[in-house]
Amino acid sequence: MARIRTIKPEFPQSGSMGRVSREARLCFILLWTIADDSGRLRGNSRMLASLLFPYDIDAGKKIDGWLDELELEKCILRYQSESKDSYLAILNWHNHQKIDKPSKSKIPEPDSRAFANIREDSRETDEASRTVVGGSKDQGENQGSPICTEPQGDSMQLADHGFILSSGNLWRPTVAKIHEWQATFPVMDLDAQLRLAGQWLKDNPAKRKTEKGMHRYIFAWLERAQNNNKVLPLFQPNQQPKRRDPYADCPRYS
Repeated sequence: MARIRTIKPEFPQSGSMGRVSREARLCFILLWTIADDSGRLRGNSRMLASLLFPYDIDAGKKIDGWLDELELEKCILRYQSESKDSYLAILNWHNHQKIDKPSKSKIPEPDSRAFANIREDSRETDEASRTVVGGSKDQGENQGSPICTEPQGDSMQLADHGFILSSGNLWRPTVAKIHEWQATFPVMDLDAQLRLAGQWLKDNPAKRKTEKGMHRYIFAWLERAQNNNKVLPLFQPNQQPKRRDPYADCPRYS
């Protein structure tokens, strides 16, 4: 059931919104209109495309990308119930909406483990990436709350690379872990290999890992790529490529 929701005037200036595409921003706002009073809704992407973008034929193909953008910015969380039904939760929901008499949600809550990579405490968020959601002194309780959850520091900050788990949730390594892998495989194009590893999981649902097994999976992937000589060395600016002799294949006469 669609609901009337509010958009605060500070929303466009949020740092997290500046890092996603215009379509993802619109998608985020439209999700509020079909979320229940707890900020939860069904997460089937085809159904969402038909409800939110009924006149856009390409929305069915693009909506997964928009949702990925929002999940990487920790604006939403996609999860599955025990019966494998897909759901979506809007994070920091009560910073977005003030609901006087909320109805009880009929949608199951996300498993607590799904929040393992999400830092809910945003008190140390940089002022440049914060937005005043309250808008007035009457609503002072929510002033200064960020649009989306944004952890700080390499040890807590999550990298941009996302991997789909066996549960259907999205998992991301920390920036510190990325630096650790780069130090272990210094001549490897790490970004390219992580994209390949993520795509392989997307294409092979039966082989997806649990959150606990992800570090081991990625390390094994990188090690195998190196051992199979599939690693392209990083560009060396002082290294000149060998020039091929243009006359090498011509017959030579004495």
